[in-house]
Amino acid sequence: MAVYTVSPDLLRNIEKDEGIYFTDILFVFTQRNNPFKVSKDKNGDIIKSYMDIKENGETIKTWLDLMSFKPSPFEPIDVDLSSIVCEETKFMKVCKETKSQNKLILYTQQNITKHKCENRIVLFEDTAIQILDRDEARQELTSAPNVGDTYINSQVAKQNSQINKSKNN
Repeated sequence: MAVYTVSPDLLRNIEKDEGIYFTDILFVFTQRNNPFKVSKDKNGDIIKSYMDIKENGETIKTWLDLMSFKPSPFEPIDVDLSSIVCEETKFMKVCKETKSQNKLILYTQQNITKHKCENRIVLFEDTAIQILDRDEARQELTSAPNVGDTYINSQVAKQNSQINKSKNN
């Protein structure tokens, strides 16, 4: 299972004609058969930040409604953000506290203003946070390996290959 931190920067900056980022990033997390989750803090500051976004409000509300179903696609992270005022720092903190899954999804790396980003990495409180822009996140979330073997009449198709027009009986 992979856990991602989704920055409000992504949600607020998706343009009307960029709906593919909603379907291929946000709505991937709502599918119950996917191996991905979204991090959230224990007090709900992250969810409140999402709900306060005016841009794309209806789509964000639909996403949050779908995310509310059980089993929850949110991964609760034991971190208190109440003393952090800066939105960027708040999301960096949650991402940092997400054990072995320090991936932050933003609209663009160019929107990181409070922290130094080099080679898609922000060093935050001695933790390397991988920064994914909208296209990198879309690629990572939609190209999840679909591995499995298919057995038909004792013939084996490995790594999602197919068996066609076989004469084996």
